[in-house]
Amino acid sequence: MDTITLKIPSINCGHCVMTIKRESGTVEGVEFVSGDPAAKTATFKVANDQALKQLKATLAEAGYPAQG
Repeated sequence: MDTITLKIPSINCGHCVMTIKRESGTVEGVEFVSGDPAAKTATFKVANDQALKQLKATLAEAGYPAQG
């Protein structure tokens, strides 16, 4: 698994991080590591490119589109 950090400009608070953690948990091959509202980033362990693509789509649907 690769560890990646995504810039997510719509993270504003701990509740946002909790939502991202919950939503990322629905994606096979993705493990949530941490979120940082101050830096507007979230870090994940991702099994492969397909899992990363699905993670980005899931986050966008939840209102947290990722950059990077």
